[in-house]
Amino acid sequence: MSFTSTLPSVASNNSHLRGIGFGLIAASAWSFYTVASRSAVEAGFDAVDLTALRYVVAGLVFLPLLLSRGLKDLGGIGWRRGAALSLGAGPLFSLLYVFGLSVTPYAHGPVVSPSVVTLASILLAAVVLHERVSTSRWVAASVVVLGLYLVVSNGANLLVEASPYDFFFVASGVLWATYTVLLRNWQLDPVLATASVAITSAIVMLPVLVFAADWTQLLDDLLLTGFHAIMQGGVAAGIAVVAFSKAVALLGASKAGLFPSLVPVIAVLLGIPILDEFPSVVQIVGVALASIGLIMATMSK
Repeated sequence: MSFTSTLPSVASNNSHLRGIGFGLIAASAWSFYTVASRSAVEAGFDAVDLTALRYVVAGLVFLPLLLSRGLKDLGGIGWRRGAALSLGAGPLFSLLYVFGLSVTPYAHGPVVSPSVVTLASILLAAVVLHERVSTSRWVAASVVVLGLYLVVSNGANLLVEASPYDFFFVASGVLWATYTVLLRNWQLDPVLATASVAITSAIVMLPVLVFAADWTQLLDDLLLTGFHAIMQGGVAAGIAVVAFSKAVALLGASKAGLFPSLVPVIAVLLGIPILDEFPSVVQIVGVALASIGLIMATMSK
């Protein structure tokens, strides 16, 4: 075999590894955001405050980019496509998930929503994008979901406590999977796509921030508010979404859709140095299963 004939294979392998790297960055960023959000709620911030901060701050961060590329057509993305993307990854997704957390046992959200993202991304990619999904990838996705269940449930039977309000988690998962598939289908630049979500979402949430946010809470400790603004708008809606969007572009919708399932896994690991909380044996098994499943899925054809 000639040297030149190996170049496409090497380039493909590099793209695959880069895609995995971006997926891990996204999952890690969302995990830090999850830990920060827990502390924000304990400090008195509510879902409206956090959601408004998330998208208004992200909109301000990405506004210069879109101004330089042309705000009239949203940097080439187009307002119609931008609105569709923000429906999947914008305020509705966030509000559904947070509201679900307020009316169900806490453990349900980290199990149901990421599991739905994983499975719905694979299904939608197969149906809409005609991506080939092998049996081994379905098996690997099931292993990820099982590991995720063990991590969050810690051995408890969450199915016994199933709530009709889990529908909110199902809906939020389907929304994010839809964003994943639309991004892949339209072959959009990941940074510009993220910017379009940030701007369209900021337009919706700016009036909410001005008229509905708890300004007493927001102004009580400006340093704390600034920290959570950075975590919400910079980390969750900026770094995480850009990295995830790049993973979608490099790996495809069905493979990239697995990475949100790592959020509670990484959050458990982060809890060791940050919260001084050590995982149980069941959770360690869950982390191992989720990790093995992800490796199986990303390496499958």
